Parts: sequence; structure tokens; C-alpha cells
Amino acid sequence: MKRVVATFFSMIYLALLNLSQACTRRLPNRIKKVGARVISVGNITWGGTGKTPLVARLCQDLAEMGKRPAILTRGYGKDEVLELKKRLPNIPILVGRDRVKTAREAVAKHQAEFLILDDGFQHIRLHRDLDIVNINSTSPFGPGGLIPKGTLREPLENLKRADVFVLTKSNIGSKNLHWIKQRLLEIKPGAVIFEAVHRPVQFMDFKRNRFVPLESVKGKKVATISGIGDPYSFEKTVESLGTEILLAARFDDHHGYTVQELKDFMRRAKEVGIKEVITTEKDFYRMEPLLKGKKGQDENLFNPLVLQIEFELADEEDFLRRCVNP
Repeated sequence: MKRVVATFFSMIYLALLNLSQACTRRLPNRIKKVGARVISVGNITWGGTGKTPLVARLCQDLAEMGKRPAILTRGYGKDEVLELKKRLPNIPILVGRDRVKTAREAVAKHQAEFLILDDGFQHIRLHRDLDIVNINSTSPFGPGGLIPKGTLREPLENLKRADVFVLTKSNIGSKNLHWIKQRLLEIKPGAVIFEAVHRPVQFMDFKRNRFVPLESVKGKKVATISGIGDPYSFEKTVESLGTEILLAARFDDHHGYTVQELKDFMRRAKEVGIKEVITTEKDFYRMEPLLKGKKGQDENLFNPLVLQIEFELADEEDFLRRCVNP
């Protein structure tokens, strides 16, 4: 019965999506251009494709080239905004549902030359000069089809709108790369495809305000806690550092933690003799107020090691050339 209901709502979702996009395209004046080069970084599935690390890396590279980038984000995941602000303190980040409005503001107030549209593949009202779609190599098109039945935000054939594909976490999902490329080339012959990895760099101990080398966890039994779109890849990365995960707590993407949940997690960790906890940057920013004991909450629930990663493209020079050149 649940599958029948999910299929029914997936059909409604598809009809509304098609109607919305058709209305926008048939009224050219609804697609707005602004005085900057617009690069969209998006996906076709819900979460877990590495948009935020790619957006951060692209902005860093553009700034190093002497360009003036700005990020436009809807701000659905506040943890993502906090992560971007920590990584890019000198890059304007404009949050708002109306991307046309924030785009104009970025140009007028910050003289932005490049607008990086975070999660913009489905937002077609703002004209873009380059459409980049991230695809998670470990679970490229998700299970079950269109939401809510599955995790696809659009039918796969809509990928023909994309200009560039980035196969993220390609080291973890290496066995899938060949057939993913074949499928993309079937949808869009001549598709431009890059491979990328999420490379662990270090841990951050925010309580002591210090970096911790990756080697510090080698040979240790640890617990992980995450509320992200792709917990599997995070856990595989932690294991690749020589750890043994005895407890892996998984929550929904962008989950808002409670004190009780964190207490229960630590109780379970102590029961199996674990003292070392590893989490992601996004999760830490959502936990931080609770871990600090703000708003009358308990202090010192635990002090996690926060895994910091870098986004690495196999052919970054060619990728940047396509981003910069009209």
C-alpha cells in the first residue's frame, strides 16, 4: 500500500515539476539575466553529492585567480551556510529563496563577477552560463525513482540540460564509474565528465581549538555520528584512516539534534567502550550549541573530532577553464 501511495505522489510531483518548468520556458521574460557569469552547482538527487565542497573549492580557486565570486544559496540547510562562511570568510554569501534578487544584490553591493548558484539545477528562473551537476558515484541515481518514492528530483533525461558532470566520491564508488559514464553519454552524447574525490585532510578539535592529524585515530575503535545525505561514504572514509567503527549513528539529512539524542548516543558509545567520536563539519555546526551548553543545556556532552575534507578534481585546470571562459 505504501508503494502505491508513494507512486501516486511521485506522479503528482512529476506533473507539477513539468508544468512549472514549461511555464518558465514558454515565457522568456521570466528567465532573468544579470551582469555576471552565473555557474550553477546542483544535483538530480536529494543530498549527498558534495555540492558544498565543490562550491567552496570553486570560489577559492576563482578568488586566487583574482576574480570576485559570490555564492547564492537558498539556505535550506543552515549547516551548509555556516560551513561555507567558516571556509570562505571573505566571499559574499547571499541567502534567499529568490535567486534573481540575491543575484542582483551580489552584483550591485559586492561587484561580483561570478555568481555560484548553490543547488541551482532545478532553479531555472535565473539564467546560467554553466550548469554543473554533481553525481555521487556510490549511489548515482538513488533508489526508487522520483521523490517521494525515491530520491530523484527530476527524471534522468533532464540531465541533458547539464553542461558538465562531476562524479564525486569516485574513489569510494570506483566500481560504478564506467556504467555511470555510459548512462550519461546515452542521455547526453558528448557529455563532459570529471571525476572528483573527497580527500580527508585533518581533524579539528574545536573545544581545544587545534588541528589533529589523521594518523591520531589509526588503530582505534571509534563511534561516528552523522545526519547527512550520504553517511556511507563518510563512514568508509573514516574506516580508510585505519579505524574500526563500533557504533555508527545515522540521522536524516540536516537533522536538528537534541540534547537527549546526544546523551543517548554517548551512553551507547560508553557501553561498548568507545571514547573517540568522529563527525562531519555540517553535523558539528548543528551540534555545537548543545555541546557548548548554551540555553541552559548540559555542558561537555562530548568533544568530537570533526573530519575536514578537501574536494579534489582529477583535471582541475580544464574544469576551471570551462568555468571561467564564456
